[in-house]
Amino acid sequence: MAMRSTRITRYRKKYKKGIIVLQILFILYAALISISQLTSSTSAFFNHTKAVSISIPTGSWWDGSDLLFIGKGNQNLNDACPPVEFSVEIKNTGYSMIASTNYEVFYIENGNPENGEKISEGTLEPIKAGAVETITHQAEEEGFYTVKAFQQPNYEGETDEVIWSEKIKVKCPEKEKEKQFDKDESLESNEEVLEKTKDPEESNEISEEASQEQKEQESSIEDEEKLDKSAETDSEKEPVKSEQEDKQEILSEPNKETDDKPVEVENKKMKIDTPNESEEQENSQTDQAKEGEQE
Repeated sequence: MAMRSTRITRYRKKYKKGIIVLQILFILYAALISISQLTSSTSAFFNHTKAVSISIPTGSWWDGSDLLFIGKGNQNLNDACPPVEFSVEIKNTGYSMIASTNYEVFYIENGNPENGEKISEGTLEPIKAGAVETITHQAEEEGFYTVKAFQQPNYEGETDEVIWSEKIKVKCPEKEKEKQFDKDESLESNEEVLEKTKDPEESNEISEEASQEQKEQESSIEDEEKLDKSAETDSEKEPVKSEQEDKQEILSEPNKETDDKPVEVENKKMKIDTPNESEEQENSQTDQAKEGEQE
């Protein structure tokens, strides 16, 4: 232990100046650090993350629109055969629509079309306040049709949330039915013949014949209609002709009387010249009766 302590003391004495310089430098460095910390601004940081899910309900409200079908009375389409197009008008009596709405078309052969089947549907674009839109549909069959439309969501108006249009009746006239039936038959027969024939030349000849037959049928139908019209006009003219004939007969009667007078005179003369057979028979009977009385 004595040797080690002497060695440490020896080195201390030898490097005493260097140790003092190191101590001074360390003190200065510590002083500079402390001064810089005191003069600079202090700040604190805190980092913490957490996932949070929040559902925010969006507001839903009625836009103030009010749809109404403005058709007055039911529609009767009795002048044309199907397919025929009909239309209904719908008006927005409220505020302008924000979004579009839907409509549906219902059909029934007989009865109330509201109880029938849905045959079509579509989208009605937003309608401005006071504007009128038209919904059209092509009817393919005879019967009754109607259109169903929906108000905007959360509707709070005076009418119903579901509105119905007027009823549309589609009926084909009998004459047009017969014409259409004849045309359909001719077309079907033409198609059958064309299917049976494979040769293009024969099919062309047959199609030409079929077209000629169809034209003849149409011309015959037109002739029948003309004859019907002429018959109606003749029936109207017959009373006029009968009146004219009566007048002519009345005018011809005096001539007939004058023409018959000489004949009557001649007959009278013949009656005077020739005794009547009846008088002769009576005279003979009276003579026989007298002879019998005398006997």
